[in-house]
Amino acid sequence: MFNSQLFGQHIAHEIIMSALRGHLWNNNPRKALVLSLHGVPGSGKNYVTHMIAMAFYKNHHKSKYFHFFNGRSDFPQHQNINEYKVKIQDTITNALRECEKSIFVFDEVDKMPEGLLNVLVPFLEYHSHVMGGKVSTNHAIFIFLSNTGSRQIVMRLLELWEQGKKRIETTLLDFERVIAMGAFNEKGGFHKSDTIEASLIDHYVPFLPMEEQHVMMCVKAAFTERNLQPTKEMMEESMTLVTYGPPPHFLYSNTGCKRLDQKVAAIAYRSDLKS
Repeated sequence: MFNSQLFGQHIAHEIIMSALRGHLWNNNPRKALVLSLHGVPGSGKNYVTHMIAMAFYKNHHKSKYFHFFNGRSDFPQHQNINEYKVKIQDTITNALRECEKSIFVFDEVDKMPEGLLNVLVPFLEYHSHVMGGKVSTNHAIFIFLSNTGSRQIVMRLLELWEQGKKRIETTLLDFERVIAMGAFNEKGGFHKSDTIEASLIDHYVPFLPMEEQHVMMCVKAAFTERNLQPTKEMMEESMTLVTYGPPPHFLYSNTGCKRLDQKVAAIAYRSDLKS
């Protein structure tokens, strides 16, 4: 579904595809599917949610059955947490009443007030129903996007690299525990959260930091979308924004493919003027 442009994320691709297919294949799932995507900015978390929306709904992410919350902009004030809880509860309940196969995405979970996501527990539990048992939550999909655990992912991948393990050989088992511990203990929406403590998250999905080769693939894809074959000079200029870390090896892009699309757009525009 999204493997052709999800660069360097073999673990995420395998887990998400298997989870979605398994959930859809089951006519009577025991609970809602809950995915928690973790990784540095620009590694593909938001891209994946848009691809899922495209696969599920005719109007893609603009579908009325696709619901998107942003931790930074939708829930900015901790003192309003009770108001936010009511908003989330009402939105999900009304959405499930209209379509039990709705998708709910919570972006920038690490920017949400601590304790806010506890309101989701009744929706994520096994054999859960709302509105007095009239609406089932079991067919719904909940997706959390967060930077929490990203430092642990980077350091774990670096540790495996130093041990001689190839990136493509890494598996979920190499990262799952460090993600869960990082999400639970770092400040933000998941900090000491009941959603984690009650084991309601089905899959912790690591998005690995991107190496130079993966960033270059992003750049080439951005030019291809604009029907351009980039020259060596265009590629080099596009990559000037990219910085790498951590020391001493500097193997991974600090921001993945973030910001590169605008850089490519400017280069493509100049190229069009010259032609």
